[in-house]
Amino acid sequence: MTIPDAADSSAKTWTQRCSLSAVTMYFGGDVYSSVDPFATALGTKDGTVSFIGSDEAALASEPNAINLDGDFLTPGFVHGGLVLHEGAPDGDRLIESGFTHVHVLGTAEAVRDFRARAPKGLRIIAYPQLSSETAPATDPATDRASIAAADFLGLETMPETSLYIDVESNQRLGEVLDRVHDHAALAQRNGYRLLLNFSVNEEFVTPLGYSGIALTLDPARPQPLARLLSAGAQVSWTDSQDSPWATVRSAVVGDSGIGARAAFNAATRFAHRAAGNPDGGVLAPGADADFVRWQVERLVVQVADARVAAWSTDPRSGTPGLPELSPDVPLPTRIALSEDA
Repeated sequence: MTIPDAADSSAKTWTQRCSLSAVTMYFGGDVYSSVDPFATALGTKDGTVSFIGSDEAALASEPNAINLDGDFLTPGFVHGGLVLHEGAPDGDRLIESGFTHVHVLGTAEAVRDFRARAPKGLRIIAYPQLSSETAPATDPATDRASIAAADFLGLETMPETSLYIDVESNQRLGEVLDRVHDHAALAQRNGYRLLLNFSVNEEFVTPLGYSGIALTLDPARPQPLARLLSAGAQVSWTDSQDSPWATVRSAVVGDSGIGARAAFNAATRFAHRAAGNPDGGVLAPGADADFVRWQVERLVVQVADARVAAWSTDPRSGTPGLPELSPDVPLPTRIALSEDA
């Protein structure tokens, strides 16, 4: 009697489970997934990830799988705070850069125009702009809004809606935190957020950590990132650079640099959490099939070192690798998936 190997058994079970629906399978690359740090193949069905595993199992179940030719699949990046003003990137540019989600702040008209022009593959979380006069009348269809810090401070009552507060300076941040502190339960219950368009002073690290409110900032500016994360702050990125990998690299390299995995999570998983989607930004069976294909120089695991961003190719860590982000290494290049081409 012949006993099938584990790959054959896994592939047959997977084939039976997916036989009633169209399947797209990729193999021959690397997949960033915590469920299998050595995965080289990914399958999708009905808009969700249906398979993470090896090339052998993938090809046994789907002989016509798409060859990645060594490329790298990651969850799509999230632009955590795009203010819609003249010169802001449009949806096509975001997709080309590797973003699959964007959180936009702007007037209701600007939000409608951006949504109408955006490509199908870009998922938009909109925060229409309110003023101190209009804030109480929120849109029940979206239950989200953005507001300038000065207008927020002028509100008589804090609205019961998911509010994104656009803060322009450290002085204003102190005032906003004082106001939020007096209504912390309401702010946390409704998913209040802070967009910090400046370099945060060290004095606000502890208050931001204690606030329980998600904050989005640009790591290309000098920021106390390591201290913010140590204080328990919920951090995600707004992007001012041409590539989201450049933003991740900004968070890693420098005196206040953080680990590559934490920086990547802030660009993906943590941004989803900030918008109330705790399950987004991962590649695992049952998750949304939200991923991007990249051509990379090589994948490495960052070694913790307080002085430098050190990198290792040692696979024994059991941690999924990321592209090397040293300043002298080219950044990854987005490669269109077959359905995007």
